[in-house]
Amino acid sequence: MAKYTFLMMAEEVLLGQDKALSAFEIWDLGVTQGLDKKLGSKGQTPWDSMNARLLVDFRDNPATAFVRESVKPARYRLKDKTKSQLGLHEVNKQLSSGMLEPGVDDAETAVNLVPTKAAKYPYKERDLHPFVAWFAAHQFGGSYCKTIFHEFSSKKNYTEWLHPDLVGFWFPFQDYNKELLALSGNGLSIARFYSFELKRELNFGNLRESFFQAVSNSSWAHEGYLVAANIDELPELRAELSRLSGSFGIGVIELNLEKPGLSEVIFQARGKDSIDWDGANKLAKENPDFRKFLADVRIDISNARAHASEFDSVPSLEALASLWSNWNTAT
Repeated sequence: MAKYTFLMMAEEVLLGQDKALSAFEIWDLGVTQGLDKKLGSKGQTPWDSMNARLLVDFRDNPATAFVRESVKPARYRLKDKTKSQLGLHEVNKQLSSGMLEPGVDDAETAVNLVPTKAAKYPYKERDLHPFVAWFAAHQFGGSYCKTIFHEFSSKKNYTEWLHPDLVGFWFPFQDYNKELLALSGNGLSIARFYSFELKRELNFGNLRESFFQAVSNSSWAHEGYLVAANIDELPELRAELSRLSGSFGIGVIELNLEKPGLSEVIFQARGKDSIDWDGANKLAKENPDFRKFLADVRIDISNARAHASEFDSVPSLEALASLWSNWNTAT
C-alpha cells in the first residue's frame, strides 16, 4: 500500500503559499497545519529529511512538481498548483478510505538519498584563499591578505588553534598624506589587522569547533572572522551563529564561489581598539609567515606605500570564475 510522503506534505503546504519557501519553512508550516500527523515522522531533524527529498526530486525527477527559486537558501514553489491540487485531492481521498497509509519515519533514508559526493567538495580550504583575498580587497577597503602556512611553524607549546588561515591589514595609503601619517608615529594607531579562519562548510557537525577555533586564533587582531563557502541554511544554525557572534565578537563571512561579488559579511565582527600584543608575539614566535607579514606591514607603513607583491595576489573575477568552472567540471 502506498504511503503519504515528505513530497506530498511539501505540495500540500505550498498550495496555500504565494511565495517560495525553504525546507524548514515548509516543515514548520506543515506542523502548524497538522500535516506531520499524516507523515508520521519521528526523526530528530525531519526538516533535513524534507530538504533531502526536495533536493533529490528537483535534481533527478523530470516530472517534479517543484521549481527551485534560490539556492542559498534553497526555496521551492509549485510548478503547477492546479495539477498538484488534483493530485492531493486523490491522495487525501485515499487516506480517508484507507487505501493510503500514513507515512513512516524515513529521516535516515531521506538523508541517505543524497549521494555522498554531494557533501564533498572538489577543492581544499586553501584553494579558497583567493576568494578571501578578493573579498578583503574589495569589501574591506583595499585590505591586503597573506596566507599563513601552519606546517612551517615550530609545532610547540600547544599551537593547534594558534594559526589563522589568513591574516590581513588595512592602511589608508591612498587617503592620507605623508605628513599626516608621520604624525601617527609608527602608524599602528591607524592600521587595522584582520584574522580569517576558513572552512569549506559550516553545519551543526562542525559549527562549535570551527567557531571556537576562530575565537582562539583571532584574539590578536582588531577583527576576527570565520569564513565558509557552504553554510547550512537551517534557521537554527543561523540563529546559533548569530548568538555566538554576538557573544564572542567573531564575524562570519559567507563566500559565494559561483558569484564572488555576492559574498557577504552575514555577521559583523566586534572590532577592538588595539591588537593583542602578547597574542601577536606568540604567533610571530611560532610562525615565519606571520613574522614576515609583520615585517612587510612595518616597511609599508614606514614608506607610506604598499608592496602588493609581498602579500597574496588579488585575482580577477574572471580568474575566480575559471576556478569555479574547473571545480564544476571535476564533479
